[in-house]
Amino acid sequence: MKNLLLTIGFMASAFFAGAQDDLLQMLDNENPSKPIPVFATFKSTRILNGQSNEHVAKKHLNFVILHRFGEVNGGAYELWGLDQANIRLVFDYGITDRIQAGFARSSVGKSYDGNLKVKILKQSKGKGGVPVTLNYYGNIAVNTLTWANPDRNNYFTSRLSYFNQVIVARKFNDYLSLQIAPTFVHTNLVKLNADPNTIFALGMGGSIKMNRSFRFNFEYYPMLNGKESLTSTGNKRYNYLAAGFDIETGGHVFQLMLSNGRGMLEQHMVTETSTSWSNGGVRIGFNIARTFSLGKKKK
Repeated sequence: MKNLLLTIGFMASAFFAGAQDDLLQMLDNENPSKPIPVFATFKSTRILNGQSNEHVAKKHLNFVILHRFGEVNGGAYELWGLDQANIRLVFDYGITDRIQAGFARSSVGKSYDGNLKVKILKQSKGKGGVPVTLNYYGNIAVNTLTWANPDRNNYFTSRLSYFNQVIVARKFNDYLSLQIAPTFVHTNLVKLNADPNTIFALGMGGSIKMNRSFRFNFEYYPMLNGKESLTSTGNKRYNYLAAGFDIETGGHVFQLMLSNGRGMLEQHMVTETSTSWSNGGVRIGFNIARTFSLGKKKK
């Protein structure tokens, strides 16, 4: 009997020791000793029109076509805005996995711009993980419209505008991602002397995953100053607001949206939005993104 009890006790201790090891292994898997990077905070390098925290991978080229129609309150005569169209073409290249540079052309203002995005911090989970992803994004744009008054002294510097923002994003779980983006826009030439050259805004956006290839996205850029001033065309300024969906189809990401912004260049989005959701001044729009690998394929 004594030997039997000792055998049972030994087996029980071995069982519980094994169970304890399994439990510790599970905890290690849940809380690894090394931080694990968090991926796919958003599906695209843009939430809708504004930038997201996502980057183009090293030696990859991302080509994006952005298309915005006219205001839906134009009614059936304007086919709810579909008779009008503005377009922006963007080429972004991944220099490294943390640095991308791009070039774009927009039909609004016949503008050309060069841009740069740098990943400063990468969100990770586990011991010593980083709670958020931190990025910098900026561009310099030149307006190439013919001068309204060619007889006066017009300067090239008057055509320039600048956009800078810091993007702070967090993926909370597999279904919810949010970001904020303190932003400032500087325009060398404004409509009136009383109008500020620099506009500050606080960009906000998020994404809700519906299924593997479908997400609901939203973004909002309220201005912190200068809202009472006029756009470059002399219209009242409104805060930019957009909502739409990501649809992933193979190698493409298709984004369909409603927004009150006509301009797709970031500084136009913040400072040149001249219509409001409250009176039907919204536009149907879409983005199509395709990424190409320019590096040598490994054998």
